[in-house]
Parts: sequence; structure tokens; C-alpha cells
Amino acid sequence: MRNAADTPSRQRRKFTPILAGALALVASHAPAMAEGSIVVADAGGAMAESLAKRLYEPFEKETGIKVIADHTTALGKAQAMAKSGNVVWDVFYTGDTDVAQASQDGILLPIDWSVVPKDGFSPEVLNEYGAPAAAYALVMTYNTNLVKEPPKSWAEWWDTAKYDCARTMRNVPVDNLEAAALATGVDRGAIYPIDLEAAYKQLDKIQPKVVTFWDSGAQSIQLVADGSACLGTAWTSRVTAAAKASQPVGLVWNEAVYHQDYYTVMKGSKNPEGAMKFIAFAMRPDVRAGIASDLGFVEGDAAIQAMISPESLKYQPTPEQAAQGVNSNIAWWADNLMSAYKRYNAWLTQ
Repeated sequence: MRNAADTPSRQRRKFTPILAGALALVASHAPAMAEGSIVVADAGGAMAESLAKRLYEPFEKETGIKVIADHTTALGKAQAMAKSGNVVWDVFYTGDTDVAQASQDGILLPIDWSVVPKDGFSPEVLNEYGAPAAAYALVMTYNTNLVKEPPKSWAEWWDTAKYDCARTMRNVPVDNLEAAALATGVDRGAIYPIDLEAAYKQLDKIQPKVVTFWDSGAQSIQLVADGSACLGTAWTSRVTAAAKASQPVGLVWNEAVYHQDYYTVMKGSKNPEGAMKFIAFAMRPDVRAGIASDLGFVEGDAAIQAMISPESLKYQPTPEQAAQGVNSNIAWWADNLMSAYKRYNAWLTQ
């Protein structure tokens, strides 16, 4: 039996980029600067390990520019740096929704495409303020010891009669609203604009079963792997790392919500030239193929996709599986991000 402190209501955490608190974190957790260096913010975990091996270390060796990794990437921290005028990060590795908000906030520098190559990228993934890094997805996950027949859709994931056990979900509206909309039975091609009233009715239904709204990729996997939740959601790179570590976590590709990560440069960067050189290095085919092989990322460039190791292809969706997914609509999120967080935050704490 769970203690009262472990109930869903106690586990929920409020998420919002509160600048006042983040300002203190900027000063107290800023990595030490080195001459001829850049600071790169990444998400930590398996991603940081791959980036260090495939990108940071080779870039340092070739250019002599030291890479200092800060494994605390968060939009709120980036906003706090910009507001304080104490910008510690040079390169901010982040997702498409954060790029949309950060560019609206005016805290990013435009990518210098005279330095950074953009050949091989489709127009829809190119961004004035971000160089495409990798495609990934938010997927349904399950504990392979507890669930022998995993759900095939979000509607089934929501079915508490068929799966009478705990869930875990993200602590933000991004992806949760798409999943909730899909759970209503809406067609994959008709999700946007999201019907918020219908989505929140679905979230109301599942909330009692959500043991924890996770804050980190590591937490999303741990909760399912240790059986705290039989069903969950997670980023594909985290599931790939779990599979390679033989943890009992499986994924469902159907109705996955696909996103694009980007390399961005902070306005106020102390070494913007070095940051652009770093991003140009990151665009090299061998670097991209190596990272994709490590983390199960899907490469949009067919030539680079062909370079991915055969062993790693099993961690990627087949073309048929990918066709059953949903592309996150960044234009919709750019217009609705702040209001979505405000409403979602209120819902979590009601």
C-alpha cells in the first residue's frame, strides 16, 4: 500500500517558467567558463553520453575549443539568463516547442547559415533560430513484465478497465494534450486545433490513475521499469537506452507524437562564433549518423539514414510505423504555449 505522500495528488508538481526562482539557479549552478570554450546545454542521460562521444570530444580535438556541458537544459532557465543579462549558455539544445517560444521571446540568435550547412534538410524542419538536430517521438510505454498485451492506441492506453493499474505522464501540456485528443478518437490528421474541452475531459478521467507526472526522461523510464506504473509515456531516446540496458520497458510506435530537436545559440552568448562552428560540426553526416545510431533517432536525410548501423535500426520505427504517428504542430503551439501552460498548471493543482 502506498503512503499518503505517494498519492497522485501529492506527486503532482507545478510547472511553469518562474523567472524569479530560476534567476538564483543561474548564478548558483553556472559551470565555470574556460578560455576558448563554449557551454552547451543538453538533456543529460544517454543523450549527453552520445553527444560527448560523437560531438563534444571530436569537436574539441579538431578545433581546440573546449566544450563545457550543462545537463540542465530548460526553457525557464534560458529565459532567466536572458532576463538577468547573465547568459551562461552558448548553445541551447532543445525541442521544437521551446524553440518556438524562445524565438518569440527574442532570446536566440539567428543561425548563421554561411557557417552552418543546411543541405539535405527539408524546408519544413529548417528554422531561422535553430539547426535541426534529430527527430524523436513521445511514445506509449509499458512494463513488459506486467503488461503482456500493450495498448495499440491512446484510447486503449486510457482504458482503465482493460489496464487497471497506475500510469505516469509528462508534467507539461505538450504531448499530453495530443494524447488526450487522440484518446477521444479524433483522426490523427485532425488533431489541430486541439479541442481543449474534450482533451481535458479525457485528462480528468485518467488523472486518478496517474501516480506521478514526471519531470525528467530518467524518471519516465524508472517509474515504468520498477513497476510503479504499468503504463507510461517517454521519449524514444530514453526507451532506446532502457532497451540497451535490458530494462523491462517496451514502447508502442502507433500514434507516437513526433518532434524535432534543434541546436540554438543564445543571444548574449560569450562565444557566438565558437557556437556556430560547433553547430556546423554537429551537422556533419558521420556525427549525425553516430548520434542517431546511439539513440534511435530518425534521420530525415536518406543518405545519413543509410549510414546508421543495422543493429541500431531495430530501435527506430519502420516507415509503416512512422506513418501511424502525428507530427507536433509547432505553429499551433507557438500561438498557444503560454495559455496552455497556464490552464494545465491550474488543472494539475485543482
